[in-house]
Amino acid sequence: MIKLHFLRTMWSDIIILQGEKETALIDTGTADQFPMIRDCLDRMGVRDISFILLTHFHRDHYGCIPALLDHYRVGRVYLKEYSGLDCMTAWGAPADDAYRDSEKETFRAIWDQARQKSRAVPCENLTEIDFEGHAMQLFSASNSIRTIYEDASHPETWRQYAFSENQNSLAALLRVNGAKIFLGGDLHDIPSAHPLADRVNYQTARKIGEEIDLYKAPHHGTRGTARPETMQIYRPRNVVITNGLEYLPPDSEIFQSLRAARPDAKIYLTENQPVIFSVDDHGTVRLEDGPEPYPLSEG
Repeated sequence: MIKLHFLRTMWSDIIILQGEKETALIDTGTADQFPMIRDCLDRMGVRDISFILLTHFHRDHYGCIPALLDHYRVGRVYLKEYSGLDCMTAWGAPADDAYRDSEKETFRAIWDQARQKSRAVPCENLTEIDFEGHAMQLFSASNSIRTIYEDASHPETWRQYAFSENQNSLAALLRVNGAKIFLGGDLHDIPSAHPLADRVNYQTARKIGEEIDLYKAPHHGTRGTARPETMQIYRPRNVVITNGLEYLPPDSEIFQSLRAARPDAKIYLTENQPVIFSVDDHGTVRLEDGPEPYPLSEG
């Protein structure tokens, strides 16, 4: 059996994969959330972490990597090099050179610490990693911001600070005994003139081409991540959104798209408590603990 713990967060991602013999993390929240991760791992009796997979270099995702490396035995840290080319900060304000330089320094520090205490593995050429014999396929693992920045064939983005580091977010599809679990990082779904930035979540959905049993909504379920045509491909049965209703009114894009694609989808928000799912040997996905599902029929 595999369990997925989506810890109690709002505007950050912390996902713990718990197997029979291995434990891994996908994203680690903000630095102040380490006590919550530690408490969860302590309850699980975990001292060894097989790997940490960072979807992209935003502080609401990389925040606890240093503390985890200090307090646990971590086998590998998978991370994509910070581009230093983002136009927006992690909190949505315009980025300037001071912000980009600061993030470069933080990336170098985390990379050096991972090399000293673990094994730092660049994601750029990876297509798949393993968790307890289950394949985890990676999408958008390349450093697309850098490629776009250097692509003179598209003058509207060439040598421009045109994208948030979310453009560099990877996503993962974990297959467990036939069940399909999509962990969307902060993929966006916004149209763009550059093909590498055009509706990234939709392009990912087309590559997968299958319905999803458990779907971690990209970028906390916010606008520009869930186009109707994207949800028509995924048609997820269970959806976890790492956010709260303060930022997700009933007419939100993700709710509208899900109502059209799968009106019986069950939606769980991590605003007030963790959400824990299990996948058994038959591929059955079951909610182990969490809030009442959001009533999708509302609005």
